[in-house]
Amino acid sequence: MYKYAFFDLDGTLTQSEFGILNSILYALQKMNYKVEDKESIKCFIGPPLVQSFMQFCQMSEEDAKQATAYYREHYNGGEMYNAPLYEGIGEMLRELHSKGIKLYVVTSKPTFFAQRIVEHFDILKYFEKVIGPELKDVNYTKEELIRQAMCDISPEDPDAIRSSCVMVGDRMYDIEGAVKNRIASIGVLYGYGSEKELADAGASFIAKNAKEVGSIIRSAEDRT
Repeated sequence: MYKYAFFDLDGTLTQSEFGILNSILYALQKMNYKVEDKESIKCFIGPPLVQSFMQFCQMSEEDAKQATAYYREHYNGGEMYNAPLYEGIGEMLRELHSKGIKLYVVTSKPTFFAQRIVEHFDILKYFEKVIGPELKDVNYTKEELIRQAMCDISPEDPDAIRSSCVMVGDRMYDIEGAVKNRIASIGVLYGYGSEKELADAGASFIAKNAKEVGSIIRSAEDRT
């Protein structure tokens, strides 16, 4: 059984596409950027926003920051809660918490938003901490956020707990971050990444639903 489980938020705990895509559309419209169809902007779910606007829309960093400000204006207006929990998430978190496993949210979403979302859906009580970037942060990676969680647990020697940790996420960014920190990972298929994406990134396990995630975390050989 793993002692520490790190959970991505969007696409792993919450079905966040509704609020995110509405806010991306708002931001792009404010930037006079034409969107052909909503499916084409699902690539924004997962990676950092400024980087996404630069990569997917070829914006300058200055324009990407402005688009991000528009996004947050709309998102903070209520769209952040347009993100229901996936089926079985509450039950899975409750069971893991009852087993004494320490749970953390580790997300690319700014902590300011992430904290409010998990509190809104009444799952904050299961987590030790919500770890994400600050609103002003632009350049950050999932690798760094996972490392931050490990340092929070074991400040003097975060590598000492490496074998006791597992990262759960739906995109390659989550898995690659885990691989770079040399911890186990669970790629979930119900989110926004494909099985091929997760496998190619190096996922230790693949789970079809929340129940399978909980089972993997609980039944994994004690690696401490």
